[in-house]
Amino acid sequence: MNETITLPVDYLGTSHELPLTIVPLGYTYQLHIEVEGKTLIFEKDDHGEYRVIDSTGDAGEVSKGFVAAIVATLEAL
Repeated sequence: MNETITLPVDYLGTSHELPLTIVPLGYTYQLHIEVEGKTLIFEKDDHGEYRVIDSTGDAGEVSKGFVAAIVATLEAL
């Protein structure tokens, strides 16, 4: 069963607490993070960099800067 934890992200001087669920997939995993009512899926590519998959088709509404702040927070963990 997947458990949800909170990911603290600072963006434009404001602290956001985003729900994060770790979803195991074979030998890897995805991070499902709820951002502004949408679920974005973060996973590492073949080079170890995070890529973001939009599970709803509406992620164009999420600020690229906010997504970059989430990636920076994940990389700092």
